[in-house]
Amino acid sequence: MNHRLHVALIAATSGLGGLLVGCGTKSDVSLTGNTPAQYSHVWVTVQAVWVNTSGTAGPDDGGWEQFSLSTPSTVDLVAENGGNLGSIASGLRVRAGTYSQVRLIPVDATAPLASSAQNAGAIYNFEADYVDSSGVTQQLPLELLNPDKGIGIPTSIKIPIGNVGVGLGGTGTTTGVPFGSTSGTTANPFGTTTGTTSPPLTSTTTGSTTSTTPNNALAAALDGTVNLVPFTFATNSSGILWSAHATAAYDLSIAGGISGQLSLTNITTSTSGLPNIRVNAETLSADGSRWVVVSSTAVLSDGSFLLYPLATTSSTIPLYYDVVIHGPDIATIIVKGVQVPRPASSNSVTSTSSTTTTLATSSRTYTVPTTTSTTTTPSVTTSGITSSANTNVNAVSIGTLTPRAAAGSPPTSYTANIATAPGALLPAGAVVSFYQTLGGQTEVPYVIESSPIDPFNQVLFYPQALSLGTVDSGTWSTNGTVTMVSAAPKEGAGTYLVAASSPGFSDGPLRLKVSVVVPALTLESGATAGSLAAAVVATTPGKYDQGQLLLSHDGALVATASLDAVLTQGTGGIVTVPGLPTGTPDAVYYATVRAWKSTDPGSVQRQWYPQVIDLRTSTSGTIALTVN
Repeated sequence: MNHRLHVALIAATSGLGGLLVGCGTKSDVSLTGNTPAQYSHVWVTVQAVWVNTSGTAGPDDGGWEQFSLSTPSTVDLVAENGGNLGSIASGLRVRAGTYSQVRLIPVDATAPLASSAQNAGAIYNFEADYVDSSGVTQQLPLELLNPDKGIGIPTSIKIPIGNVGVGLGGTGTTTGVPFGSTSGTTANPFGTTTGTTSPPLTSTTTGSTTSTTPNNALAAALDGTVNLVPFTFATNSSGILWSAHATAAYDLSIAGGISGQLSLTNITTSTSGLPNIRVNAETLSADGSRWVVVSSTAVLSDGSFLLYPLATTSSTIPLYYDVVIHGPDIATIIVKGVQVPRPASSNSVTSTSSTTTTLATSSRTYTVPTTTSTTTTPSVTTSGITSSANTNVNAVSIGTLTPRAAAGSPPTSYTANIATAPGALLPAGAVVSFYQTLGGQTEVPYVIESSPIDPFNQVLFYPQALSLGTVDSGTWSTNGTVTMVSAAPKEGAGTYLVAASSPGFSDGPLRLKVSVVVPALTLESGATAGSLAAAVVATTPGKYDQGQLLLSHDGALVATASLDAVLTQGTGGIVTVPGLPTGTPDAVYYATVRAWKSTDPGSVQRQWYPQVIDLRTSTSGTIALTVN
């Protein structure tokens, strides 16, 4: 299972405890970003938001309330790094109830360019801009998986009954329209206004007093560090795939954050002006065998960072996070035991008394402040927040830290790639992580670096840069001081454990990085290995002789298969995709095809298919794919 918080939904309810409040209570939708330093722009364009009371509903199941936008909205995830919010919609209304899933409907890169994308300076609706090894800026379309089915995000949000009011124009009925040369369809836009940079205010008048309150806010945090998947195909041809992973949701009224400041003296910045340093908030895995990333962010050009949003409680126990500050040219910094307080209006934690509590998932013991009816104002920062939807961020500061250069002069690092054992390929949507462990009997490995694999070649597109340095670590205290100790990790300075993770599979075993052969993954608990038989026919034999079949779930890549043999023979044939997770609520898949002529890789065409591949109650499935 991939534990990283790739897409997180955040709900703010103006004190009502709900999201997308219906019957007269308006809600706004924003995006916040997280992208690697080499990207100068990552444009994403959204045209609709859907909600469902069922957490297991597929996009073709019933129960969806669909809210399309009057015009699509475009956000640059690079600009929205560090907690900034880019608005994509305002004034959405949803009926009262408890919703278990939210779905964002994107606009594909092959669709006619939306006016919002054009005004932003993009040439595709979904686009990634980066500087290559020759110093040339590349603008590539971000390839989506079944964009008409959207990006599904599990959540659990109560929508209270609001004042009776007029909803969106329409009730979510959509009309399929073709996108360019592809066979995919998308929702016909209608409804609410979009594109505001801060949420509109709702005014109410009581007697002679007028009050102005902000709309409720919904935000999606898109993690480009693992969702941006570069790949190679044909000969010297490359592309970038957006493989979305959605794993968690937050209510902003009880969410918090962690802020900090790094001294960047002598730290080299990338072409985008950002230092190549990232910050993770990590918690222990359910089995206690390793730390897992729940949120990640880039360090901004001034050295500041903000991890937001983060949950503040688990049942009655305050939540603690260990913060990992990492990059190839610095010695990794680990700050242990950072408690994120609730907002002051939500029974904030006070330090009037204390108890000692051992967390259920850890042998580490923390001193936990007792919650009382009185509140104290926590250390709060609004650094990096530019949208008024997020001006009251409840973030505890870990202070100012000065990273040490990695070993060597000038700072040095090295790069590593991966291999797979014969007959033990990784799932196409796998992410490979590199871990290190602090000294101490009860310590378990932390995630230091992560990267998605090239799904068609089973290697890392960019060899992972790894620090050769020792590790600085210390424990956070409420007075804001952290005393650091430098020491080699258990694995040795510059040495790492490596393991893979992927949706639908259990986390891989941790293996010491020597030859960097990544252990194979097994299906997650409750899943059974199944297969898909795809009957592929080309409408014009000989038009394509190479291609790839991609299977996805909720916009995340799950499996791939080569179409070269059936396209080359012209008459088509059966392509089998083995090893699919089946028998679980998530075993709902959709197909996308990439096809091209080997003599002209630039002729690549994408085509996606509306037919659902439902393996929730079966271990085998079939689908007919006509390649146009």
